[in-house]
Amino acid sequence: MALPSNYRWVVVGKLAIRNRAKSPSYAPNFNLVDLINAMKDRKDRGDHYRMYSRNSKIMWCENVDKSNDYYKLIIQLGDKNVTGVSFLHFDTKKTRDISKELNEGSHYAAHVLIKKSPDKTGRHLILIEKVPGLHLSSVKDHLTWIFKNPLYEKSAKDDDGKDKSFRPVFEIEGHQSKTIREALRTGVLQDIEFISYEENHDDGLDEDPIIEDVVHEARWEVKKKVTEDQAKTVFTKVGDFFKKFRDGDGERQIFVRIKADNGQIRRTEVHHNGDEILEQAFVQNEIVSDFDPPLPPRYEDFRQDMIRKMVEVAKNVGD
Repeated sequence: MALPSNYRWVVVGKLAIRNRAKSPSYAPNFNLVDLINAMKDRKDRGDHYRMYSRNSKIMWCENVDKSNDYYKLIIQLGDKNVTGVSFLHFDTKKTRDISKELNEGSHYAAHVLIKKSPDKTGRHLILIEKVPGLHLSSVKDHLTWIFKNPLYEKSAKDDDGKDKSFRPVFEIEGHQSKTIREALRTGVLQDIEFISYEENHDDGLDEDPIIEDVVHEARWEVKKKVTEDQAKTVFTKVGDFFKKFRDGDGERQIFVRIKADNGQIRRTEVHHNGDEILEQAFVQNEIVSDFDPPLPPRYEDFRQDMIRKMVEVAKNVGD
């Protein structure tokens, strides 16, 4: 996937570092400095490459720095599950194909900013430059992986005086931006998607169950500008339909997509409670643009203009 050279989207989230829910009272706490030190140590020892998705993808972080208010990272990622690329010459209309060798893959990189000081709930503001494969959950998975090494565990003595080891838990939640009600005032209601998941249990050999995930989907296409009253009517029907949609023990979800006036389509999960859907919110995404020289798909070092623009986004984020 080719990236635009003159702009990027930046997703805004909140990072929490905590102990596991069932950790005993004597479990030691982890903080942001522990994370940064572990990342640096992995890099120094050459143990900072994470292979995943059946070894078809790789993620790593070589660049770690800090300013007065933020820790700055560049996260790199590669993906072998891609094709080559084709370029079209706009004057001659001729196409130039570039094939991919067997063990090659795409290579992207993105800036990540983490605010040093936590908010009143103990969470740190985090901003992630969006490129293919890098998003809130993939960054969380990478931070979790960093501590999957005994070197970065902390120990404490239990009630019997025995040493117990602990690792932190990472949570990254999207920072909530405008509500669906606000988005609909200038945007277009694209569609509403219903998804249910269930497990299909069949008897297998040796009485071991074979579990297969079954996914059911339904979609209401709207693609129209709607008034608030029309939206309330639609979402009331959403609640009625959802009660009947694959009712059972499996997980069920509803997603709403709205196309903003700048062309971006925002998708968010909503809870099925009638016109209260209008008060639910999207994860904040902000665009940063006007880069000279143009942005490449990957970085050798920090782009200070990108850092400055991301800091400006952070300044406009509420608590």
